[in-house]
Amino acid sequence: MIPNRLRYGLMACFLSFCATGATSFAQTPAAKTVSGCELLRHPSRYNGKIVIVEGKYMVGFERSDLTFGCPGLVGIQMSLSPPDLKKYGFLTEQSTVDAMAQLPPGEHPGDNLTARKLRYAPVKVEGLFRCHYDFPTCKGASLDDGSIVVKSMQFNAPLSDVPPATGLSVPADTRLHESGHVDPRGRSEPTT
Repeated sequence: MIPNRLRYGLMACFLSFCATGATSFAQTPAAKTVSGCELLRHPSRYNGKIVIVEGKYMVGFERSDLTFGCPGLVGIQMSLSPPDLKKYGFLTEQSTVDAMAQLPPGEHPGDNLTARKLRYAPVKVEGLFRCHYDFPTCKGASLDDGSIVVKSMQFNAPLSDVPPATGLSVPADTRLHESGHVDPRGRSEPTT
């Protein structure tokens, strides 16, 4: 038979261990591996959840997102400051921040849109998936309205230029603005 003092001590240790374990699991939920196309087809299933997804990281002027070989894309965000830590529950791992800092710089915003380089690399990303704040339940969101707040990103190959055949193409008769936006009216008519 176990003396009462020992029994109460063991019970207190057990309860303390259970409470500590439950707290740590609640703070870092398990990540769910999902395909990018599944994520885009059913965003409400994954909204607010930690996911692991593989895709192509596309980066260029005013672009930083993941594509998956199906229509749509997911934006990329970093969690870098104490307010982000409070909001998302984690900061982007330092190894990911360091890798992102080593990426080649993009072209100057004033460069012609067709001359700007779009780069890509296959990656594996773990992070918090969220629909755009205008669609908190994901209802009515388009295939481009989601983003992942990156906890970690693993580059599976170095960044490469997107081949011209698959990159952005702009008709020759389309006027381009410095902002990168296209004027759908095409060329200006000569004044007479």
